[in-house]
Amino acid sequence: MEKSILSTICYFDMFDYPLTLLEIWQWLFIDQPSNQVVSLSAIRQILESSRYLSEKLSFQNGFYFLKNRDAIVLTRLKRYALAGDKNKIAQKGVRLLKFLPFIRLIGLCNNSGNNNIRADSDIDLFIITAKNRLFTARFLITLAISFRRLRRHGRKVTDRLCLSFYVAEDDLDFSKIKIMADDIYLTYWIANLFPLYDRQAYARFLAQNDWIKNYLPNYLPKTGSFWRRIDDSWLSLLSFKVSEHFLSGWLGDQLEKFLKTIQLFKMSKNNKSLAQASDSRVIISETMLKFHENDRRLFYQKNFLDKLKGIISQ
Repeated sequence: MEKSILSTICYFDMFDYPLTLLEIWQWLFIDQPSNQVVSLSAIRQILESSRYLSEKLSFQNGFYFLKNRDAIVLTRLKRYALAGDKNKIAQKGVRLLKFLPFIRLIGLCNNSGNNNIRADSDIDLFIITAKNRLFTARFLITLAISFRRLRRHGRKVTDRLCLSFYVAEDDLDFSKIKIMADDIYLTYWIANLFPLYDRQAYARFLAQNDWIKNYLPNYLPKTGSFWRRIDDSWLSLLSFKVSEHFLSGWLGDQLEKFLKTIQLFKMSKNNKSLAQASDSRVIISETMLKFHENDRRLFYQKNFLDKLKGIISQ
């Protein structure tokens, strides 16, 4: 259990993110798959009584972190303050997107989901679409976000929305895109996804990925406070229901086919593409579009293991 606590704090240290007692409990990483829930009181007792952990961890202002890493407490607080403005930008875009058809979930992911975002960074979105309407939804979303001048492209990165990860609602099991059996980054990516706008897809997504509980037995879904999430209005409900009904049959099928052909042709011209059957950094299929050419999961996996090994050996 001491190693699990240390592993958890060590992982988040890579992102300059000290943890509270409750966060250590909720995100406790077990490297040997287990469904055993560990109590909060047990974690607190170990942190207070373990001589081993006292030699490797420090505590300040309610946060636990690795020795000699005091500076990340202020870093986290500053980034949390910055996240408020970033969230408002994301909300600005989503308030328009909620009127569009075939969107099932818009989530804040990566560091955006944790409010641990740098001033110069973009805002990462993860989008679940309706079945057989992936390319239609992507086209409409890209059009709307570009119209609001919020889409990241070229050198326009800071405070822009990154639209690089789409998946259809019939392909939600992410265990198949692991880079290894215990893909720690993907595990925490799913756990820290924040449902900014949800049309009853978040619960289904978590159900399809309940394998993360083998590694995070105390994990709890993010319900989202009302000030951060975007909910439907009667007008947006009417808009997306009418448009989905209109585009649900033959006309919608033909539009999807046309938009898929155009988008796949454009993607094939991207010389940077790493899309291969054996590569999960870039995925281009009828049910998933993932454009993470700079996917750093292997980097973080190695960095985490090296860091943990170094701390344990001290």
